[in-house]
Amino acid sequence: MTAVRLWPDSIAGRTMGLLFAGLVFTVTVSLSVYQLDFFHGKGWDETFRNLHRIAVIASIMERLPAEHRPAVLPALNESRLAVTWELRATPPPLRQDGMTHHLARDIRVLSETRGLERVAAGYAADAPSPPGWIKPGPAEVWIALSDQTWLRFVIAGEEIGGLWTLRLVLAAGLMLIGIAALGVWSARKVTAPLARFSLAAQRLGANVDAPPMSEEGPSEIRQAAKAFNGMQNRIRRLIEDRTLMLAAISHDLRTALTRLGFRTEFIADAEQRRKAAADLEEMQAMLQSTLMFARDDAATEPVTPVDLAMLLQSLCDDLQDAGQAVSYDGPPHLTYRGRPVSLRRAFANLIDNALKYGQEAAVTVAEKNNAIEITVGDRGPGIPESMRSRVFAPFFRLESSRSRETGGVGLGLTVARTVVRRHGGDITLDDRPGGGLLVRIVLPASPAVNP
Repeated sequence: MTAVRLWPDSIAGRTMGLLFAGLVFTVTVSLSVYQLDFFHGKGWDETFRNLHRIAVIASIMERLPAEHRPAVLPALNESRLAVTWELRATPPPLRQDGMTHHLARDIRVLSETRGLERVAAGYAADAPSPPGWIKPGPAEVWIALSDQTWLRFVIAGEEIGGLWTLRLVLAAGLMLIGIAALGVWSARKVTAPLARFSLAAQRLGANVDAPPMSEEGPSEIRQAAKAFNGMQNRIRRLIEDRTLMLAAISHDLRTALTRLGFRTEFIADAEQRRKAAADLEEMQAMLQSTLMFARDDAATEPVTPVDLAMLLQSLCDDLQDAGQAVSYDGPPHLTYRGRPVSLRRAFANLIDNALKYGQEAAVTVAEKNNAIEITVGDRGPGIPESMRSRVFAPFFRLESSRSRETGGVGLGLTVARTVVRRHGGDITLDDRPGGGLLVRIVLPASPAVNP
């Protein structure tokens, strides 16, 4: 029996559910604030009673003879609602706002049933005008009687309902803020699995044997995670099959090269025998380099803390002892989590290239913007800008001859970039100030590699 899911399984369903729940919540809170009457202390029930009392008093005064009105007025006066009888044809000028406009309208509606239709409301013209969010001062309500006289009511500020427009703006504002906040939260909640995809893709780029992505979340995310893990498994099997194939080819070729090596001994011409032996040696070296590159040893090497500065200094010191023009400029120590053998191989290739093509190697190390920048500069002819992307291709050589002494196998830069990218960094080629080539390696302070 399939269990009933109260929570939607799709991204669209979860997004709609979160937004609907948030809308219900924010509307409920907004209406609660509205009912609690944020802008005054009495509440709308008390305000309505005051408005109704004004209409009742006006109706009573309308029915009383004019000579009896002065005697009745003292009994109707209160500290918060004072009433006087004004013998004038029109009320004085009044300053109105949204609140007093609604106030006059409500009292007019209540008074029309009693035969009183002329109502004016506002503040005294000489009274200060406070901001809308501050309680207003006493408001005046003028109601015309049938004998062309007026009743003047003065309502204390705390007895007046707040500005309705501001109340509606506050309610709408709370609703919009609530929906916006929930929208941001729900968007992050829904897109969180996409961030896991990004992290998983970075791990896969750094290490094909990285742990698989967790298959959890909405149905779409689970399906995508399952497809991603399947792709990772296929890539891993493809690399394993390629390595096994190259290992088998290497074994067969080594056997053939060994037999050819024996047969070269029977060549009578010494010069031809020497050239044949040199060709076989070169083929053996190329085969060994190709196999090492294909095996991808860097992917299985564990990540450990390594003193990157000491590693580079040791490479430079060894070459200096051999009489090479190598210099190091950087901190004496710099701890970094990486694969030391792979890093040493990559930097050795770059320094060897600088010495081979540029007669010197200037190595610098610096920490910049939460990253480690390493440069290797030489004074050689450099590399044309149009060729800088092609030199990282396996077996590509700018040097036209096929001699290993002058051109190598063509895997040095390829191996270096592979190692750097497996540590989450990158390598670029630039012109060195003053002439030569500058190889710039940028490694993140926290490399995206897996043990």
